[in-house]
Amino acid sequence: MPTFILERVVPAGFDPSDPEQAALHSRWAADAYEATGIVWLGGVAAERTMYSLIVSDSEKRVHRYCTLLGLTADDYTIRPVVGVLGPFVAMSPRDPRFRPPARVLVRREQD
Repeated sequence: MPTFILERVVPAGFDPSDPEQAALHSRWAADAYEATGIVWLGGVAAERTMYSLIVSDSEKRVHRYCTLLGLTADDYTIRPVVGVLGPFVAMSPRDPRFRPPARVLVRREQD
């Protein structure tokens, strides 16, 4: 099933650094995603923008979700995920295909 990043503005009056507000907003989001048939895998908030990782059978459904929230087209962006990155897919440095990056900016201490 297609996976998307939903980038949207932080709602006015919402402070994502406040645990109580974050918990309430997360409940609302979880319920709204479920009601529209979208699977919410979680997200993060920055100063003015929130990012959610979601799974939906169509981008059209995500637009419908945003419309139900009262968001205008200027308030959000939907981006298809084209690949997965992170430590859970990182190659072992012992793998024979491993090579260091062309330019190493910071070297970590060896254990």
